[in-house]
Amino acid sequence: MDQNQIFVLALANVPTMIAVLIGILINNARLGDLARRIDGMDSRIDGLGGRITSMENRMTGLEHKFDSRFDMLLGKIEEIDNRLTRLEAQRGH
Repeated sequence: MDQNQIFVLALANVPTMIAVLIGILINNARLGDLARRIDGMDSRIDGLGGRITSMENRMTGLEHKFDSRFDMLLGKIEEIDNRLTRLEAQRGH
């Protein structure tokens, strides 16, 4: 093989090598875009975690409110039961 044939073979491979390099660069850019989207999703998930914690705190507050009101209601029912018992006892005499 003389130098001209080697040069022609080398030139024939240049477009393929350029195409491969361009493909690598494009793929790398797409991977960078994907990484940014994943980071965006991470921040959204973190924000969602904060919102869930806030919701849990609100639910705990409501649970305490319901517990205190339920206790108050039980106290009122007990009071009415005591009154009824006394009235029944008075009528029985």
